[in-house]
Amino acid sequence: MRSAEASRPAALPAPYGNPVAGPSPPLAQQNEDDTENSSSSPGVKNERLRLKYRGRRCPRWRLRGGDASSASSTKPRGGRRSSSRELMYDDDGGAPFEKVADTKDGIAVWSRAAPGSNAKEVLAECVFKKTPVASFWRAVCDVERYQEFVPFVKRSFVCKDTRFGSSGAVWVYNVVKAPVVGPRDFVIKIEGGPRTDGSMASTWHVPDDGVGPAATAGHVRLLTNGGGWEIRDVGGGDTAVRYRVLTDPGTALPGFLVDLANQSSVPDVMRAFNARAMCGIYEREDAEAASASGGGGGNWLLDGSGVAKELEELLAWGDFGRITTSLSARLRKMANAWETRGGNDTRR
Repeated sequence: MRSAEASRPAALPAPYGNPVAGPSPPLAQQNEDDTENSSSSPGVKNERLRLKYRGRRCPRWRLRGGDASSASSTKPRGGRRSSSRELMYDDDGGAPFEKVADTKDGIAVWSRAAPGSNAKEVLAECVFKKTPVASFWRAVCDVERYQEFVPFVKRSFVCKDTRFGSSGAVWVYNVVKAPVVGPRDFVIKIEGGPRTDGSMASTWHVPDDGVGPAATAGHVRLLTNGGGWEIRDVGGGDTAVRYRVLTDPGTALPGFLVDLANQSSVPDVMRAFNARAMCGIYEREDAEAASASGGGGGNWLLDGSGVAKELEELLAWGDFGRITTSLSARLRKMANAWETRGGNDTRR
């Protein structure tokens, strides 16, 4: 790229702004130019100027607000003043993330190029005030009901579950319908749980083990979809959340449009999980489970509020996806209640 000084003409004519310092022509040449200009008509002088600067970028913009070499005086496209890039290096040793946005509610969004993909990996961080860590983690693990609160998710059910409590792995089938593009479906394997430092973490990726249904007719199967959550208690009842995702919609849309869509949707996803954690649904379910397990006689798995009644209602719907999703959620709640009681149930 040419420097600002090298690309500037030696002297600017009066109609284009203030002259810029440069070598002066010999006095005899000045006299000749003055004599020629004085005897020329305005039309001839304008034509001479046009020919002289033809093919050059008009230098007038360089004089607006100062010298072009000053970063504070130049503006990139879009009208925002240029500034130095803010970079963040992750623990994975890869390329640094570059900050692309700061939302009004305190979500910082970063992105970086991903090898082998046209889309960029997006990372977002935020501290949610007065959000319990346990409730946010429950929302992350509530994969059977993602269609109830996660943006663009239209269907979600568990294909295989090896979790016990809050650790293990689960294979989940999802159907998503984002704006502009048609419906997509995918199977992801989610793994994670508590870490030794007291935080919670999970990761997901598209597995190659054949678990889950084949691509649904009329849907595009996503082959690039990975990411993770990191959740940490930072004191005062606040929860620090880091969310990262790399997904390629498998479409002919330009890469920059895909990146813009991902960057704008990531904060919405984080807000949705926080809203789910704060809505009180998990506290109500815990209270109902405690009431059912501590009630009258009968097997707590098969009483009036248990699986038998739930299965009867679901079979009446005739929707296998809803049956699988709802039963998985019900069994997950019962497993958590069983684990809370230490696995001891005297009512057999």
